[in-house]
Amino acid sequence: MGHGCLSKGSVKIQEMGFRATSLNSSNPGNNAELIRRKKSQLFLTDDSESTFVELSTPRTGRLIRWKRGEIIGEGAYAKVYQCMNIETGELLAVKHFQLTDDPTKIQKDFTLMKKEVSLLKQLDHPNIVQYYQTDLSPEMNSLDVVIEYVPGGTLRHLIQKYGILEDNVIKTFARQLLKGLAYLHENNVIHRDLKSANILISTNGKLKLTDFGSSRKFEHSDLELTKSLRGSPYWMAPEVVLRRGHSYSADIWSLGCVLIEMASGRPPWSNYSKDAREVLKLIATNEMLPDFPKCENQLKNIIKQCIQRDPMRRPSAKDLLKLSYFHEKNPESIPEHSHIHRDISIHIIEEQAEE
Repeated sequence: MGHGCLSKGSVKIQEMGFRATSLNSSNPGNNAELIRRKKSQLFLTDDSESTFVELSTPRTGRLIRWKRGEIIGEGAYAKVYQCMNIETGELLAVKHFQLTDDPTKIQKDFTLMKKEVSLLKQLDHPNIVQYYQTDLSPEMNSLDVVIEYVPGGTLRHLIQKYGILEDNVIKTFARQLLKGLAYLHENNVIHRDLKSANILISTNGKLKLTDFGSSRKFEHSDLELTKSLRGSPYWMAPEVVLRRGHSYSADIWSLGCVLIEMASGRPPWSNYSKDAREVLKLIATNEMLPDFPKCENQLKNIIKQCIQRDPMRRPSAKDLLKLSYFHEKNPESIPEHSHIHRDISIHIIEEQAEE
């Protein structure tokens, strides 16, 4: 069961004894010593402890008590579970990070997790998954980030289930995705891992961007570049692969890749190779571009604008939203009686049955 956020006082209380019911050892003295050691690794100074306490304060100011349910997703660094607010019955999601026992890595891993939480806490947009609170386990060996639950699953699962999406559905999803990206870029944030697996779709077609583990927030609005290799190969921009420095336009390339995925039913470059290293070589090759899908001309032109090797030639998310393609009659959400809504609902029921 989720234990809620730690206050500074509770950190000190738990340092001495913690909750005996949560420990699986007959020697509480050894456990207390282990926890003290873990705490000293996580919080190198009193200031770092205070910073975490401030960071982990619930967004609403009210602590959520929750109970963990079934696993609903898994990434390289975390598992995502459904959970329930035991006071209101509201369904939520919790991203569970297991902290390493390696003292040489724990501080780095903990810092990266705090960075993601800090960023999530600042974001507030209808097309970005909502953050609620962060809990550090009494044993200090795991971190739980409580976020909004989006029951429709990922865009990747929808594409795997139904294949190529209809133009009107692509337009609906692309417009919402652009709104989320425009908000991020206006707030000096690059997502850096934009792909169908990091896009959630609700049962009525509402799109939510998620997974900000690779994201970067710049300190000010001036154009800045970062040279770290972040993201997933099929969706990476050339300047990211070549480490020439990248900024917001790298997300626009990735957007074009997601559009290709929706219009073709598969990630770009996947028709050339399934090997990530080979894909990176292809992307690094001068003048090389992924194959463009057969789709409506306006959509194909937008993809071509996004998939340009020169990042300076790519339009911004804000500029793309101004295109007439996104202003034609096109509802932001899919009515409950529509056939797409029925398909998504069926998809959820079938996935649950498969599990």
